[in-house]
Amino acid sequence: MQGVPSGVAGATVNPGGTVAGTVGASAGLVPNLTGAAGVGVGVAGSAAAASGAPIVPAGAAGLGGTGAGIAGVAGRAGTTGSAAGAGQSATAGMVGAAGAAGAAGAAGQAGKGGPAPACSGKPGMKRGKSTQMLMAGGLSRNFIYYAPSSLDANTPAPLVIVPHGYYMDSDRMYVVTKYAELADKEKFVAVFPNGQEPGLTGNPWNIGPPNPTCIASVGFLPMAGGDDQAFIDAMIKFADTDQCIDHDHIFMAGFSMGAYFTNATGCARDDIRAIAPHSGGSHDFSTCKVKNKPVLLMHFETDALIPYMCGIEARDRWLKLNGCQSADPEVKMVKGGRCEYYKGCPANGQVAMCTFQTPPQSDELFKGHGWSGGTEYQPVVISGYAIPETEDATQLSWDFFKKYAW
Repeated sequence: MQGVPSGVAGATVNPGGTVAGTVGASAGLVPNLTGAAGVGVGVAGSAAAASGAPIVPAGAAGLGGTGAGIAGVAGRAGTTGSAAGAGQSATAGMVGAAGAAGAAGAAGQAGKGGPAPACSGKPGMKRGKSTQMLMAGGLSRNFIYYAPSSLDANTPAPLVIVPHGYYMDSDRMYVVTKYAELADKEKFVAVFPNGQEPGLTGNPWNIGPPNPTCIASVGFLPMAGGDDQAFIDAMIKFADTDQCIDHDHIFMAGFSMGAYFTNATGCARDDIRAIAPHSGGSHDFSTCKVKNKPVLLMHFETDALIPYMCGIEARDRWLKLNGCQSADPEVKMVKGGRCEYYKGCPANGQVAMCTFQTPPQSDELFKGHGWSGGTEYQPVVISGYAIPETEDATQLSWDFFKKYAW
């Protein structure tokens, strides 16, 4: 059985709404007069001044109420200054325009801002594949870090977190998903965390309470107790010490128990921009800290380990949380399956689900429980975790991130 999502503790929510909306105001948009965010306007006015854009006096036009929709699309940018421009360049007017475009920004989620500002002084010494160790939540943890050699250390790069499943480890996930190959092509950093007890019998991830009711066909989920959210924080911080990271474009795509972990982390954290769980379920979303999030779920219909109904249950929870319609989705056929894109979702909350059919020659110990379009160690020992005959889940997830979470 594969990866469980981590705990919901320790999430950091970045309230960038008013700052980004203010960038729009300082770039020439006509603000809404609601006064509630007058201080925010002053903050963004100051930021704009640093870049040569006109200053909007504090309180001149509070971007509250519906104006928060103007701000919200740029979401997290305000606190980190790493995305949406938050007045970082003279072209920040385009950021404001993007902010104005999304009434869904009322949710305060990050969205389609301008490019993140460049960094300075990043060493860029860690290139290619390396294994890294650090302390997180009082435990010694390790992960595979991959940064393409072509990256400019001071140019913001997206980050993708790829947690493995039960009976797996970070190196197996590295091989199966081919995320490193895509990172070379698309110029992002990928990290492959090892669970707290990776391997054949260990409990990999803490997905936080309450425990899921839709579990594996073997009758249990191997959940760990340590602080995996602290581990995520530490990996992001590690990456940012060597490479300029675009904090508005941090994504997560886990498999099996790693998909449970991905669903739970997406529910708990605003700084994870979008997620793509493959072959996993979720606990209920009563404790979710986010209002909506772009989510692509993937599952084989005849999965013999994590039942397809677990993926459907997770999908339905995201549809409800994001406020999407459940009926009559747009269907797109893919190799060996179909993807359904649900209608009525907010701009920062598209939900889609790809369902694949298991080819008869697949070599998984539990048929249909594998990464779609993946590759595998050869020869396969005990079980495969890749089903290469169907659509490439790695490419599907990245395409989804670029279209719905940028």
